[in-house]
Amino acid sequence: MLIRLLKETFWRRRQRVAVAVLAVVIGSSLATALFAIYADIMNRMAQEMRSYGANILVKPKSDSLEINIVGATYNPTQEPSYLQEETLARLKTIFWRNNILGFAPSLTLAARFNEGKEPVAVTGTWFEKEVVIPKGSQIRSTFAQPTKSSADIIFRTGIRKTSPWWQVAEGKWAEDSAKDEALLGRALARRMGLGVGNSLDIEYRGGVRSLKVVGILTTGGPEEDQVVVPLSVAQDLAGAPGAVSRVLVSALTLPKEKLAADIRNKKPEEMTPKEYEKWYCSPIIDAITTQIQEVLPGSEARAIRQVSEAEGTFLVRIQWLMLLVAVLALASSALAVMTAMTASVMERRGEIGLAKALGAMDSQVATIFLAEAGAMGLVGGIAGYGLGTALSVFIGAQVFGSAIWPHPAVAAVSVLLGLVVALAGSAIPVRKAMQVEPVILLRQG
Repeated sequence: MLIRLLKETFWRRRQRVAVAVLAVVIGSSLATALFAIYADIMNRMAQEMRSYGANILVKPKSDSLEINIVGATYNPTQEPSYLQEETLARLKTIFWRNNILGFAPSLTLAARFNEGKEPVAVTGTWFEKEVVIPKGSQIRSTFAQPTKSSADIIFRTGIRKTSPWWQVAEGKWAEDSAKDEALLGRALARRMGLGVGNSLDIEYRGGVRSLKVVGILTTGGPEEDQVVVPLSVAQDLAGAPGAVSRVLVSALTLPKEKLAADIRNKKPEEMTPKEYEKWYCSPIIDAITTQIQEVLPGSEARAIRQVSEAEGTFLVRIQWLMLLVAVLALASSALAVMTAMTASVMERRGEIGLAKALGAMDSQVATIFLAEAGAMGLVGGIAGYGLGTALSVFIGAQVFGSAIWPHPAVAAVSVLLGLVVALAGSAIPVRKAMQVEPVILLRQG
């Protein structure tokens, strides 16, 4: 009987039913798309943020004074502390090794330029170097016990990975294996009247190195006043083979707001063993810096706060914004359903009065209207999930360059939201209709 009534109602009032279903479809599809993006946006946005540069700085532990010359920090003591270049591959053996997108070591010297006439900062770095972790190396696959790699791990990294805004305006990039090539910062090149093909004589502690300018570097930063060379060249000048003064690391991280509330504001030394394991196995920046210090003895790893804190705040706000938009879309759909259902109830006031006069209880009449709303919600929720999936795939492809597919659980959420929206939109019209006496309804009908 109920099914027959629903069929009859939908057919006779198909235009109003279509409007209500369309409202549910719009709200459900937007919610589906936003929930799908919400679940994936932390990783996607974190990857996009890495285009703004490294977020971790690794340096040797040292109590020595450091000073800054033309944008480069160096240690003026006679016996500076260094990290060893050969150990840097261990960065890809930590627990969160797959979150290490790239790293670039550097060694900066305060040298002299062209027969001592011009002081200049000379920075050696990797441009795009192939790094190999040999088979059998210890890798931290679990919290408790490291394992051995079953094959060589090969990857490419360097300053072009960690600082993608570095560009060669003229000429070409220097080769990491070259012994006589250099990039000249654009501001320094203009000031000295030098260009691609010119030669430089770099003097450091009595030693002189002749280099050929192969490219003019633009970064928008202090590097435009420096000479940038392959790391091995700077090490030869310094007389310190394998020495590294600092390492910039680009790592995918999540803000600490994503940690469980019970450990979010605790220091590691204050945690229980179980809490520490949960913290250690979370991809927050403090856990990653701790793991870096474990594999690089004598190092000090810290977050570049201006970058990491801004990223965390931005990502959390983006998530809240998406939730707010989803709630507003669902509320708008509920209002549209309420308008359509109110008009439907007003048209059928006579039918309601007759049914109540013949002995139908308020709950029975309300059940008919709520069943209609539930059917519309189910249809709208299912259609909304399909449309929302297409929308999330389209947005992912356009914004992030790859499709974003909703988690299977989102299908159930979408249908449930369709039901909730339809029932919530129908509640007020049905309740008001039930409050009117049958005699009045029949008189008006």
